[in-house]
Amino acid sequence: MIPKGEFTLGINPNNKLIQFMSDATLLLNAQPAQKTYTKSFFIDQFEVTYDAFHRFKPKFKYNTKSSSEPIRGVNWFEADAYCHSQKKRLPTEIEWEKSARGIDGRLFVWGEKHSEENANFSSKVLPISSVSIDTSSYGVVDLNGNVSEWTASWYSSYKNSTFKDSLYGKNVKVIRGGSFHKMKHGLMKEFALLPYRNFALPQERFWDTGFRCAKSI
Repeated sequence: MIPKGEFTLGINPNNKLIQFMSDATLLLNAQPAQKTYTKSFFIDQFEVTYDAFHRFKPKFKYNTKSSSEPIRGVNWFEADAYCHSQKKRLPTEIEWEKSARGIDGRLFVWGEKHSEENANFSSKVLPISSVSIDTSSYGVVDLNGNVSEWTASWYSSYKNSTFKDSLYGKNVKVIRGGSFHKMKHGLMKEFALLPYRNFALPQERFWDTGFRCAKSI
């Protein structure tokens, strides 16, 4: 369970890490950093696995070396349907970020310093919980790497943000977290920063994107 209370959402524009990114504009939609309150909620400790999703939708098949790998290649509607079948729902992007960052505003699950060894940033997906350091202060696993994750949230502006985006509104869904694939992009690995906000049309599928479920308390 993630307790109620405030945490730091987003990133400040003067953060020293931004100057080392290959594309600093990628974090404009996550600025400024601000205190945000959430009610208590439950979030799955692990990403939904291939085995669990296959039981829900047996016709969804692809070659996998391990049934304990996180499911990937599902669209938002399939992820949402699975969570509802478990009497749960997808987490909001704010719930996802709090689960990853805790209350101290860390930029990576393990702290402030980037490390390619602390999460699955390799070129292939791994079974869930393969990299033990990629565990948040709340005990939630694989938020920083392995596969990115769908959230319930439509892509919209943060409170106090001056950044404008034509995609804001009920157009695209927010995807959170780094993955084994995204680490090939960029020098500073901005995709691995916990405040980073990605997005996609809900009907799209990506082979490095899965999901986990949440539940209101």
